[in-house]
Amino acid sequence: MPDILVFGATGYTGRLVAHALAERGASFAIAGRDRSKLVALAASTGNPDVRVVTAGDVDGLVEALDDCRVLITCVGPFSELGWTAAEAAVAARVNYLDSAGEASFVGRLIAEYGDRARTAGIAMAPALGFDEVPGDVAATLAADGFERPELVLTYALPSGGSNGTIKSALGILVGSGPWIRDGRQITITPGQHSRWSPMPPPLGPKPAVSFPFATGYLVPLHLDLARLELYATIGTPQRLGAKLAIPVLRAIHSIDGPRKLIERAVETVQRSGGPSEQQRQRWWTILAEARSGNEWRNVVIKGRDVYGLTAQLLSAGAIRMSKPDYDLTGVMAPVQALGLDFLTQELRDNGVDIETYAPVGT
Repeated sequence: MPDILVFGATGYTGRLVAHALAERGASFAIAGRDRSKLVALAASTGNPDVRVVTAGDVDGLVEALDDCRVLITCVGPFSELGWTAAEAAVAARVNYLDSAGEASFVGRLIAEYGDRARTAGIAMAPALGFDEVPGDVAATLAADGFERPELVLTYALPSGGSNGTIKSALGILVGSGPWIRDGRQITITPGQHSRWSPMPPPLGPKPAVSFPFATGYLVPLHLDLARLELYATIGTPQRLGAKLAIPVLRAIHSIDGPRKLIERAVETVQRSGGPSEQQRQRWWTILAEARSGNEWRNVVIKGRDVYGLTAQLLSAGAIRMSKPDYDLTGVMAPVQALGLDFLTQELRDNGVDIETYAPVGT
């Protein structure tokens, strides 16, 4: 009887999650649409149970979850394919984690599944990987003890990604997400706003543009903020190119045929399914700037290998949520679902640096 089921286990992130669970000695099974690929993955991860389920088959996934306590889903793009797992988790009454990064999906999950999850007695922890976990941790550390602070999060991200990530990114680029102004939620689009972000050395000040990270939905679930802004650093040539490309992508993405042609092109160009080991070692940095009256605090979190980190966070979270004493319910941000201390330790155990800057004597 496995405790955890990994759905989408043969995708790029799913394979890493299966290996992470095996390394941690977890009790798990793997599920996906291709039995031969599942069998091959099982042979390299301690021979967990194999269960064949396709995206869209809610009943099949509920059956596959019959003896499990937790579902990890890596099946994306989530705004298109993620609802099978969400529905199955509620129906099977199992705790749920995903690797989503799409704000539209996370926002809808919070709005439509919060009450259903509580009624079912389950916890749902979307976006429990990079970049929302370190973002949520940075925001929480920066805002600690402040009364209704103003918070700015800036992400400096490595280029490259898996096929699923790139497909999801196309949807994010043409979408929107929430900020907070004067305590009220507003909607922004990629590139709508810009600033110079005071990134720490060796990056230094960088131009950054507004970006609809799912953090915009998650952080306000547990932090009372007067202001929340989310940015991604970008080079000047990329910023100018984005202004021209985003409207074109938005028009193309709204039409089913051209969108699918782009997705097939992504798969053709990137046959490996994801970044190389060398690409995964590129640095990423998140800066959280919190202000409240005359008080301020900055938190910098930086590390490497966004995919390896995601796999480790998902596996650690699933193991914790599979324990009999885990009794939280509803749709939650990472810090709510697993706790600040737990996530901070997991980040540090995976080579992530966390630094705090504040006035001397505070």
